[in-house]
Amino acid sequence: MRPRSITGPILLVLIGVVFLLNNIWRDIPFWTLLSDYWPFLLIFIGVLGLVEVFFHVSRGSVPPPRPLAGTGLIWILVFAMFSFWGSRNGMRIGRLDAGGVSILGTDYPYDVNATNSTEGVTRVVLDNLHGNLSLKGEDGAGIKVTGRKTVRAFNRTDADAANSQSQIHIERQGDLLVVRAEEPRSMRMLSVNTDLDITIPRGLNVEARGRSGDLTIEDIDGAVDVNSGHGDVRLNRIGKDVKIESSHTSLVHVTELKGNLDLQGRGRDVQVENTQGQVTINGDYSGTMEFRSLSKPLHFQSSRTDFRAEQIPGDVTIDLSEAKLNNVIGPVRFETSSRDVQATDITNSLELTIEHGDIQLTQTKVPLPKMDVRSHTGDITLRVPANAEFEIEGRTNHGEIENEFGDPLEVRTEKNSGTIRGRSGSGPKLTLTTDRGKLSIRKN
Repeated sequence: MRPRSITGPILLVLIGVVFLLNNIWRDIPFWTLLSDYWPFLLIFIGVLGLVEVFFHVSRGSVPPPRPLAGTGLIWILVFAMFSFWGSRNGMRIGRLDAGGVSILGTDYPYDVNATNSTEGVTRVVLDNLHGNLSLKGEDGAGIKVTGRKTVRAFNRTDADAANSQSQIHIERQGDLLVVRAEEPRSMRMLSVNTDLDITIPRGLNVEARGRSGDLTIEDIDGAVDVNSGHGDVRLNRIGKDVKIESSHTSLVHVTELKGNLDLQGRGRDVQVENTQGQVTINGDYSGTMEFRSLSKPLHFQSSRTDFRAEQIPGDVTIDLSEAKLNNVIGPVRFETSSRDVQATDITNSLELTIEHGDIQLTQTKVPLPKMDVRSHTGDITLRVPANAEFEIEGRTNHGEIENEFGDPLEVRTEKNSGTIRGRSGSGPKLTLTTDRGKLSIRKN
């Protein structure tokens, strides 16, 4: 008879102990701890299963069934998902209220209204505020904070206690004015979320740190420094330098910026437009990056891409599969791993290197920029005006060559490789190389 595994019963005992302790000691953040350390549960189950197998093999008996076979694995994944989601959203399980069993709790709203003087203040700090924030600069003196706080709890008594323990404070610290929320001492509530509208004198600097939720800052003549977790960041009409450190930001949108932009970290989408200062971006962003009307140099560097341009009067769009450059002033340098690239009307010079992807280069006006374009695997197509002047040196190691300019350009083929060389007028040199792909020179 095949023995049964003891891993399942031990796992059920552990889950029961966690629920019991959660009901007995409510001030201990079990769900937060579990969301951080739940992988140790999988490690424990795996080690226990190995011990069982080795024990039965050493005795020459039949090993027990796999501890995570069938529905066991499903329940482990469900439990891990609930523990993670519960800690992030404040879920508590097993609490009985007078009105019956409450799983997700109830939202209780509270109004927020606070004011203070800004005389002698140079910077406003938004410290550890959880919720959506909207800050706007206006003419005049003083700071005004309004909004709504939402406490998710199992009853009104717990919600009132959490509200009183999480008041919004405006504190003066030298030339700083700090807007912060107290951390509730009790864990009986599920979550506290505060959405605020803040107005300050437009000439002050702004710093936002240790926060989560969407953040909007606009009409500020000073500098802005943001340390962002989850949520969108939108900055509009900022007068001085902007620095953003993001960790899991869904969107960074910056427009009408007079100073420099320094963006570091990781996230998804990035949109930058109408900036007068230099733009520097260093980090991995998995969504779409859009740049429009940049008056000063842009440098974007990630683990997969290095992109530099002097100015972008037009627009640039970069996502995980392709990049589109339109009306960009160089020198332009673009090095990436795997993307299709479309570059239209680049001026001065273009240096483009990709590992995998097709390249389409289109110039609608003369003179042409100097080009050094290389692709390891992919087709390269160059379209230029019929009256363009240039010198070309092109090569494909495994592919065909197409030439619409005729005799001025000499094409030679040998087995699967080919070269194209020649001069049409006295323009710049164009170097085009692909290891595996077709090389085409066409007229617009």
